Amino acid sequence: MDDGQTSDYVLYYHQYSVCSLMVLYTLALKGDPKTPRNEINVQTKVVDIFHQEQLDEHFLCNINDHGQVPVLAHDSKLDRPIADSLEITYWLAEKYPQLIPAEHKDEIRQYLKDLHALNYFSLSFPGRAEVAQGFENGVNRRLADPNISDQYRKALEFKLSVIKRDKTGGLVPAETAKNENHARELLATLENCLGQPDQWIYGSQPTALDAHLVVFMARMSDVGRDQLIPDKLKQYRAWAMQTPEWIKMMDGRKTMIAH
Repeated sequence: MDDGQTSDYVLYYHQYSVCSLMVLYTLALKGDPKTPRNEINVQTKVVDIFHQEQLDEHFLCNINDHGQVPVLAHDSKLDRPIADSLEITYWLAEKYPQLIPAEHKDEIRQYLKDLHALNYFSLSFPGRAEVAQGFENGVNRRLADPNISDQYRKALEFKLSVIKRDKTGGLVPAETAKNENHARELLATLENCLGQPDQWIYGSQPTALDAHLVVFMARMSDVGRDQLIPDKLKQYRAWAMQTPEWIKMMDGRKTMIAH
């Protein structure tokens, strides 16, 4: 049985990865474990995505074949790394029930699914095809090396297909417009779920939905897309960003590096 106390889990992350921040904020707001044996310790390990560490052979072949963060790993307590922010959140919620309380389970999971159906790259870098091209170039440089292993070559080829689909394809203007519309619709729905702008969506205790939503709205503000966010949710975001957990996590940073 996983006692979670003899060794630490490792969260591979980057401080300007929106999905990494969603998981970090989920950890900060997780509340009490279901039982003492469910308590876990998590160490963080930065993957420098700006210097393309996510394309290194070890990371791509052994940690996450999508070449993305966050990833939660443990040498013995996980059969494989959990390489998706939403899956990490669901896993955490099994141990920390405050994150997805039973009485709101279906709607929280649906809203989280809808939130993660958005292409954050498309919404963060509209009109900046050179950003996606930079990722493609990084993969192609490695593929040009005739001495790489067959396993690494296959992993790079798969990563390139992911970049073309999610990043290069996500910056097509029609895709950006579609994501904008979906974001507006979802945020309007979530505004109706919120009671007061100075409390969490489901009252006095934060859930995983709060953790992911606040990060998403902070990113939208940081990239000049506040027009997507209803006024009441802006007030809620401002309130949440004054909580000790947010202040400690961000340490004065924005969610987006200056560009």
